[in-house]
Amino acid sequence: MQGRQGQKAEGRRQKAEGRRQKAEGRRQKAEGRRQKAEGRRQKAEGRRQKAEGRRQKAEGRRQKAEGRRQKAEGRRQKAEGRRQKAEGRRQPGSPSF
Repeated sequence: MQGRQGQKAEGRRQKAEGRRQKAEGRRQKAEGRRQKAEGRRQKAEGRRQKAEGRRQKAEGRRQKAEGRRQKAEGRRQKAEGRRQKAEGRRQPGSPSF
């Protein structure tokens, strides 16, 4: 009878070991899923940052272009003022400054 009880105990030990291995496998699989998800999150964050950088760069280009437009407009106004001043000087009887 002792032999049979020993076999039963061994069977129980093997069954318990199988359950432990199965649980460990599940834990590893879950960890792999977590790491994969984290990798996806990091990749998405990188894409978001890249897009934000592109937006900022485009905004900088727009601001630079607007500055150039304003500068050109200022030059045009200055030239127009000089033309009007010169035109005023040409008319007889007007004071020249």
